[in-house]
Amino acid sequence: MSTPEQIPQQKQKEREKMEITSTTTFQESIKTGNLEEATAWLEKVKSDPKYDERWLDHRSRELMKALCDAGQLDEAEKYIDYAQNEEGRDGRRKKIERLRNQSS
Repeated sequence: MSTPEQIPQQKQKEREKMEITSTTTFQESIKTGNLEEATAWLEKVKSDPKYDERWLDHRSRELMKALCDAGQLDEAEKYIDYAQNEEGRDGRRKKIERLRNQSS
């Protein structure tokens, strides 16, 4: 059984070990806070024909939410144009704007 002191160390080790190979491991990476790796993987696979526009829209939304939650609004803003349609892009723009106004 882990002591409370060991838990942060274990989470850090999980982050370091995680290799993203699928949507599932991408989502796990986001949950553990490994946003740099998730960002890099999404950029790597975004033009892979295996993943369509709808998939990219959904995964970029998940990543953008995590980046916003982490206060990384400049990084999150890069994913506005990954939305499939103008309505989605507009919603993402408004979210970033709202969060920027809240932090001012």
